[in-house]
Amino acid sequence: MLRKNVDQAWEFINGKSLFMIPGYDQPSKTVNLPHDFTIETDTHPEAPGGQFTGYYDGGVGTYTKMIDIPEDFKGKRVLVEFDGVYMNSTVTLNGHVVARHHYGYSPFHADLTSFIKPGTKNRLAITVNNDAQPNARWYTGSGIYRHVDLLTAPQIHIAPWGIYAHTSHVVNGTAFVVVETKLENHTGEDKQLWVDVKIEKELCGTEAGFGRVKVHVPAGEKAVGQVKIAVENADLWDIDSPNLYKITAKLSDKETVLDHDFTTFGVRTISVDTKNGFMLNRRTVKLKGGCVHHDNGILGAASFKDSEYRKMKIHKDNGFNAIRFAHNPMSRDMLDACDQLGLLVINEAFDVWTMEKKTHDYSQYFELDWKGDMESFIVRDRNHPSVIMWSTGNEVPERGGMSNGYEWSAKLASYVRELDPTRPITNSLPSFFNGLEDEDQLKFFLDLIKNSKNSGGGIVNIDGEFGRSIWGDYTEAFAAPLDVVGYNYLNYQYENSLKDYPNRVICSTESKPMDMFDYWNDVERFSNVIGDFVWTSYDYIGEAGLGRHDYYESAEEAAAATKIRHVAKYPWRLSGGADIDLCGFERPQLAYRRIIWGSNETFIASHHPKNSGKIEVLGSWAWPECENAWSWAGYEGETVKVDVYSAAEEVELILNGKSLGRKPAGKENRLIAQFELTYEPGTLEAISYSGGKKVSSNKLTSAGKPVGVRIVPDKKELVADGQSLVHAVIEVIDEEGNLVPTAELKTVAQVEGAATLAAFGTGNPQATENYTTGEFTSYKGRLLAIVRAGYESGSSVLTVSIDGLKSISVEIPVK
Repeated sequence: MLRKNVDQAWEFINGKSLFMIPGYDQPSKTVNLPHDFTIETDTHPEAPGGQFTGYYDGGVGTYTKMIDIPEDFKGKRVLVEFDGVYMNSTVTLNGHVVARHHYGYSPFHADLTSFIKPGTKNRLAITVNNDAQPNARWYTGSGIYRHVDLLTAPQIHIAPWGIYAHTSHVVNGTAFVVVETKLENHTGEDKQLWVDVKIEKELCGTEAGFGRVKVHVPAGEKAVGQVKIAVENADLWDIDSPNLYKITAKLSDKETVLDHDFTTFGVRTISVDTKNGFMLNRRTVKLKGGCVHHDNGILGAASFKDSEYRKMKIHKDNGFNAIRFAHNPMSRDMLDACDQLGLLVINEAFDVWTMEKKTHDYSQYFELDWKGDMESFIVRDRNHPSVIMWSTGNEVPERGGMSNGYEWSAKLASYVRELDPTRPITNSLPSFFNGLEDEDQLKFFLDLIKNSKNSGGGIVNIDGEFGRSIWGDYTEAFAAPLDVVGYNYLNYQYENSLKDYPNRVICSTESKPMDMFDYWNDVERFSNVIGDFVWTSYDYIGEAGLGRHDYYESAEEAAAATKIRHVAKYPWRLSGGADIDLCGFERPQLAYRRIIWGSNETFIASHHPKNSGKIEVLGSWAWPECENAWSWAGYEGETVKVDVYSAAEEVELILNGKSLGRKPAGKENRLIAQFELTYEPGTLEAISYSGGKKVSSNKLTSAGKPVGVRIVPDKKELVADGQSLVHAVIEVIDEEGNLVPTAELKTVAQVEGAATLAAFGTGNPQATENYTTGEFTSYKGRLLAIVRAGYESGSSVLTVSIDGLKSISVEIPVK
């Protein structure tokens, strides 16, 4: 099917349109997709989703576009493809309802064929209803937040996402690739048609293989043609060499080409077993993973190729080799980025099945829609070599057998294998904080309260002795249909599982930052534990305050505070506990993770002197509050705690040329050397030693007062496609050009010319400012401005202003 992107120039109104005709609804505005209308609004403490949605509301919106349908479209099939609309969307063409779609994360098609009017403009409208709140456990965004394409084809054609390729086996460098092509016959006659398949290297276009098959397609039916093609001297797709191939299929009646389509694909083999763990191309790979939600930071839910690529590249550059999509299918752009970068993906379907987690969530539609939603994203995604596992769900209450949970687990796994038998299937299981019959649930919580009192108020992973004792037996029938069982925060169950279920392959699908040392040790020591995925690697909007820090003067106050670590009142907006903040800036825990994974770097983590002597209480997903900085103006002479992360045997700390001695580090000390010293500005250096020899060092210099602004864009120009983005880091600097990490200054950003300011903000988890107004207060001396290209070439200028400092501008050509 011919594909044409139609993201440009939609008329948008807040609410449900009365007339659904451009120009007749007021007020309205023209928007280019992708578009998230919730991120344009302000947060407020009365938002019905509360901390879970980051104190944002939902809402209703209508998108309308006049589509030119040429005269020669008469007799053709015309579909519109949506990569993602959140949520409860209704698609109409010329007033006719042509499709409804509930799930906000699965792609879908709306067939326009019966209602098109060739030779004139046709009115395409989509109403999005995200008004029923709360319907998720995180920020969802609202609107047509991914791409929209118009598809056209003759009545006999290759089905949308109709090419499916997978590697059968590789022998002596020759890969045998099975290519299936699904055909659709919308005529009243049986057809005998040829499918020609060509494989070529994506990078250079060199032909790598060819196949041909004749297919009988009955009238009004679908049929699949399959060929197995030998690709000699195959370039394997791998983590460090993500080689891709392009597969083109042409449909013909031997003389005339009727239709054609293409897809990208990677030659690689995968397997899982208890002895070798996860194997990629016949070698064991431990998964160094991060869980990510679908939002793109200050852009909200809107998905752009450049933003998805940047987010994934930050992961790759910092040692991650795997990403878990939490808890839903992501955009095609994110998967393309993972293919290109060599990141392994757990592609997840659902956060809920039949039993609700939030009042208006997907559980209302699951029994009706699950099969179609699962098919749509798997068929779309199954050619991506980055996808190594399908996940049927996350922490569903049915895991202990409630509401036919065992049957549902088997049913979903079986259907996934019908769609793609080449990849393992997983599902993520936590403790039994829910999902038990009434009698057992009461026992669970009474035992939890008892354990909490006995341990001074702390509850480990919301579990107790009763929950631990029943977990394996109650979940076994649920886990049995899976190839890999996901354990969320359950490393204390590993040894029992190895004894009771010796054939089970385990993946730590969620763990907390403070536990990363222990979880990674478990990954390394157990062959059937294939990896660890931190919750989360990249910060996100919603589930606000999971990474909060609070300080108390007394142990009594601190003990009482541990009972409310999950609660974060307004103005908290972000989760706040991730390795990477909302704008893509690293937090100290990311350096610690790199060191756990084998980096020989040295990293100074300095704690603010104002908190010296106080008791820090961490949110359940927090890391101790610290900075890779030595700029505590006003606290001269105060005590300051300094941690140094290092895998070396010992670390020496040097302040202004004077050694403060050496402290042990390395694995025996959980990779942390701890110092306590008196703050004085200047230079602080940490040097790591092993065997008496210097391994690495980290040097920090105190910053002076803010005197200027620096703009650091991630590229020099934009493409005039309406989608291209520049991510410009804004830094407040002193007279020496050093970042001033304590600067919190009101900042204004403006873009003039052939581009627009798509977003402007920081990773401050408690900021109340709007990411779309161009005004924001710097946080830790930084901000991020995201500049979006228009559809016309020309010049654009980003200007940043701070009161009392000289404004600065940078030109960004749009070509």
